[in-house]
Amino acid sequence: MKYFLFVTLLFLLPFQLFGFDFKSITADYDVSYGILGKVGHAKATIEIKKGAYKIRIEAKGKGIASVFSRGRIEVYESTGLVVEGKLLPTLFVKDRLWGDKKERKRYFFNHDKKSVTMIVTSVNGGKVHEAKEVIPFYAKEDILTLFFNLESTFGKSLLIENKTDFIAVGANNQNGTMSVQTPSGKNADEIKKLLNRDERLLMIILNQKFFASKNGEFFINVNDDGICDRLILKDVVMYGDLVGKIKNVEIKK
Repeated sequence: MKYFLFVTLLFLLPFQLFGFDFKSITADYDVSYGILGKVGHAKATIEIKKGAYKIRIEAKGKGIASVFSRGRIEVYESTGLVVEGKLLPTLFVKDRLWGDKKERKRYFFNHDKKSVTMIVTSVNGGKVHEAKEVIPFYAKEDILTLFFNLESTFGKSLLIENKTDFIAVGANNQNGTMSVQTPSGKNADEIKKLLNRDERLLMIILNQKFFASKNGEFFINVNDDGICDRLILKDVVMYGDLVGKIKNVEIKK
């Protein structure tokens, strides 16, 4: 099994810290996987000060997931400006550490030229390698800021009746596309029961295979404080659902 994907799931959890009427928010999440129990933990922090922001997420595997991923840790950071009520990134960073290996990907946004430059620095056995390239698509958001900006686009109800596609750095590696929609149809009632909520539900579609989910479809609910407190990826292989739950949250205003 690809246990490192648990960490990718952790990466998705803390995105829904909507609204900007605060100085900082810190949230902790746990992830469980059916009969295997807890397999990961993530901590997310966003700070906003004098028109600038910083988002940081650190994700770790636990138990069997940590063993099979060689103690893998992933850190994601986005920094930039608050412009007209939205977050506009200037730098997005992905750090991955496992065993004696390290990899850092830095994405530099040039919004005037509509381009994003990626610098990859890898360390393996003490040897350092660096490569630089302009990625094949432009996005005005990274995958962190995209979710923070959803409320300003769709309102506090987060009612997205039709599947809406977005492009974000850090999403689908080929073209950065991912989709968001309010659950509907025959699955809506089941999702409402699983998430224990009737409103502010979202389906996140990664547009790539994730375990048994052909398109990587996650279901989340956003509480009244604008924070994602539960996430589900249904019926993963034979072990049941992947479930992410908020553990605690601290809001400073």
